Amino acid sequence: MQKYILTVVAIVVLILGFFAFSKNYNDELGEITIIVIDEMGDTISNKTYKFTASDSLFSILDEEFEVGCADSSYHITTDCEPLLYGSRVILKIDTLETDWLNNYIGIYENDEYSNLGIDLISLNDGDVFRFEYKEVGDDE
Repeated sequence: MQKYILTVVAIVVLILGFFAFSKNYNDELGEITIIVIDEMGDTISNKTYKFTASDSLFSILDEEFEVGCADSSYHITTDCEPLLYGSRVILKIDTLETDWLNNYIGIYENDEYSNLGIDLISLNDGDVFRFEYKEVGDDE
């Protein structure tokens, strides 16, 4: 009987350990800060958000802001489907709106201009992402 009780206790401990590990894996991995700068150079938003392994920069942006993306003709749509190369092109964040021909939203990761599309940028604890209105031809 004692062997049976020990076996049951061991199984319960293993199951609880599995669930505890799963919960930690799915919980937050860290925090990122998202800053949005409009065409006047004013800060529209500057907030910190928690993220998990299932989050992406786009998913957080889409959840926290009113986002508009380029369709295949580079017109603003709320559909936000990835374009030809598998990434979205952000044309609108809340009141900041661009037309892609004359101006765009530049993405900066930790004060460095990002050459990656929003779907290709990974999240690391403490990252600061700045979305800034830019005129075409501005130097980076």
